[in-house]
Amino acid sequence: MVACMARLEVIPGRELSEDLMSRWRVLQKSDPVLSSPYFCPEFTMAVATVRSDVFVGVLRAGNTVEGFFPFQRNILGNGRPVGGALSDYHGIVGSSSLPARDLLRQCGLKSWCFDHLVPNQQVFADHVQSTSESHVIDLSGGFEEYRRLKQQEGSDVLRRAEKRRRQLEREHGPVVFRESVTDPSVLTQLLAWKSAQYVRSSLPDIFSFKWTRSLLERILFTTGPEFSGVLSALYVNGELGAAHMGMRSASVWHWWFPSHRPNLARYSPGVQLRIEAAKTAPHRGITILDMGKGDHLHKTRLRTGAIPVAEGAVELPSLVNWAGMMCRRSESFIRRSRLYGLARLPGRSIMRVVRRRRFS
Repeated sequence: MVACMARLEVIPGRELSEDLMSRWRVLQKSDPVLSSPYFCPEFTMAVATVRSDVFVGVLRAGNTVEGFFPFQRNILGNGRPVGGALSDYHGIVGSSSLPARDLLRQCGLKSWCFDHLVPNQQVFADHVQSTSESHVIDLSGGFEEYRRLKQQEGSDVLRRAEKRRRQLEREHGPVVFRESVTDPSVLTQLLAWKSAQYVRSSLPDIFSFKWTRSLLERILFTTGPEFSGVLSALYVNGELGAAHMGMRSASVWHWWFPSHRPNLARYSPGVQLRIEAAKTAPHRGITILDMGKGDHLHKTRLRTGAIPVAEGAVELPSLVNWAGMMCRRSESFIRRSRLYGLARLPGRSIMRVVRRRRFS
């Protein structure tokens, strides 16, 4: 019996056909690890409509599509996940019989860097450099079961949040949560709050890039049983007090961009939003509220578990990749040496430029 040779066809992301999208969904549903909305074909299509550098490697074994590898590619051939720094999960949907470096060559890539690679991506296993966790709330048993589990582990996070909610209502007026709104002015206000937050934190304002705003606007108005944008709002005495822009698949609600009125910070409006979302999510078929990675205290206190995600890079031999490797080694050496104190200030300026380039 002759084995089928693996073939790869690269197509622009915006040219995904209905047949390919249907096959994509079948492969995604066959693996629970791929249940995040980031793995839905609609997410890749949304990014492809606002960026011209989005491509999909379609992996075939004979006449059967066995996998999809979505990626972004710059003019130097360096690759990133679709959405770049906005991507909280990535990897191959389905499988690949091609080794990682062969996959990159056929995709016209010299490198592919990842920082949220999900488990079971054996093609990239040898290129993982470190791992971290994405915090999740398991709502498969409903909100009351979640409450019981938090009480059982001795956590008072829900009780403290409810106390702050009562204080907020007492001092500012009635609080109303809307799970899903489509008012563009809510998204505009949310992004204004978020931009101000980035500036205060000396971080790049990611919403100063036209494509990031356009992407969220497009996702907001994308609705369907398999993928949908979700803009949630918390109104205080009739006025917008906090909001969150995220997206959902059939079973996972991904927490993405929350923010609030600065004068409400003492009431933990971000926690209030998450808890209200956790209450309504099971009624929509959502079993996981994914809060993303990071060591923020509210994430670690609210979580019931975590999904491991990996960081690393696949690189082909090239002068550009060699220079990048030397820069990373130099940075590592300086961090461990007595020079670190002297290098911190210019290093911060350089890092601001590097972070900003991640969104270009």
